[in-house]
Amino acid sequence: MLGWQAMNHADLDQLLILQEKDVRISKLRKELASLPEQRTRLLKQMEAIKQKALAAKQEVAGIEKSIRDVEAAVETKRAYIGKMKTLQSNTRKNEEYQMCIQEVEKTEAAIDSLETSELELMERLETAKTDMEQKIRRARDAQRELEETLARFDRTAETDKELLNRLNAERADLAAAVPENSLGEYERMTRSKGVPVIVPMDEKGHCGGCHMVITDNARMKVLGGHETVYCDSCHRILH
Repeated sequence: MLGWQAMNHADLDQLLILQEKDVRISKLRKELASLPEQRTRLLKQMEAIKQKALAAKQEVAGIEKSIRDVEAAVETKRAYIGKMKTLQSNTRKNEEYQMCIQEVEKTEAAIDSLETSELELMERLETAKTDMEQKIRRARDAQRELEETLARFDRTAETDKELLNRLNAERADLAAAVPENSLGEYERMTRSKGVPVIVPMDEKGHCGGCHMVITDNARMKVLGGHETVYCDSCHRILH
């Protein structure tokens, strides 16, 4: 803390200007660092939308197959009825004749049941197709939005990198104008606390960093504006 004890008010004014630059640099770096995470999150959301569209397609395909299976089963049973009726017309035995009648009746009942299930499947198919079309449309729209967003991310990253380079150059010029002791202590504090480390005292005497109440003695020194004052709680510099 010895460096700060030797700091005069002019040093603090210079560091406030430097800190303003550091705050902008810190914010910009965080924004740049967040872009890959945002990109990954959007790609995951897009994949989930695509999977829903794929599942909807698979459901339609499954219902269509079920309908084909029912139709094939109906055809098989109708062929069986034809065989039974042929056997019925050719048999001379009453037992066989009655068996054929029963088989025909039983098979016709099975066909009725299959045709009922086919109607239900066709209704399900219409609903599933509508849902599939909506999900495919949603996936197509989402893909377009994703491509636009990712392109915007790329433009933002390029612009922010250029701005960051400019801010860093300006920061270097500002830092060069600050006395070495004061700059060293400021940078030590920013490494441990992040920015800002020079914070205002509000009108009620609270620290702008930790929001704790400042002692009356420290408050008077801040208001005096002639020496460096640290918050007793968070040890940031008050102004």
